[in-house]
Amino acid sequence: MTHITNYIINDSEPADPIEAKKIRTQAARYSVVAGELYRRGFSTPLLKCIDQQQAEYVIREIHEGIYGSHSSGRTLAAKVLRAGYYWPTLKTDCAEYVKKCKQCQQHDNLIHASAEQLHAVSAPWPFALWGIDILGPFPLAKGQCKFLVVAVDYFTKWIEAEPLATITAANIQKFVWKNIITRFGIPYAIIFDNGLQFTDKKFNFFLENLGIRHRFTSVEHPQSNGQAEAANKVVLTELKKRLGTAKGA
Repeated sequence: MTHITNYIINDSEPADPIEAKKIRTQAARYSVVAGELYRRGFSTPLLKCIDQQQAEYVIREIHEGIYGSHSSGRTLAAKVLRAGYYWPTLKTDCAEYVKKCKQCQQHDNLIHASAEQLHAVSAPWPFALWGIDILGPFPLAKGQCKFLVVAVDYFTKWIEAEPLATITAANIQKFVWKNIITRFGIPYAIIFDNGLQFTDKKFNFFLENLGIRHRFTSVEHPQSNGQAEAANKVVLTELKKRLGTAKGA
């Protein structure tokens, strides 16, 4: 850090133009206050730059001092930054210190479970597994729309939504065709709740004809379509932000 301090105070640069350019770029993030070098943070106050000996003391005090909690290397590095200190090898030094800490190695949580074969994830590739749910009724909008059908991809968390005036099986079929199949291809499976529009025979035949597996959530626990429920919360939150104090918000 001495070369940056010398550049800021004395405007001294290395003879090598590449090294000089590198120092000028680095120095833009630093300031000298009362002869001490500080680094500017994005969401923190000025961070005091310290040498290796001071860094060892700071790590030791924060990790195992009177307020220390023997946290992990990543958490320890974050605590050092919040305390207002910085040096170039901060994260690496914190990780190495935790590895050498006797108490951490003796008492930290260890994985004792025996090795098992890998389990398949719920959605092995993008747009293979979708969850669909219906929101509403809402106050009448343009086109007499008062429902919202929401679909979410389990892998990418991509959301497709469309307002509907009525939530018939025919409208749901059109939504699946237009918003999912023609845009992302034929999915492996779609998860629904047990609404009448989803259990309709014609709709089931439409899915079976395309080779799409039709899965239902538990009757007693429709929230088991968790990804769709999470997407509903996102959509409702955004609607509230957009509408503010408007009618029905």
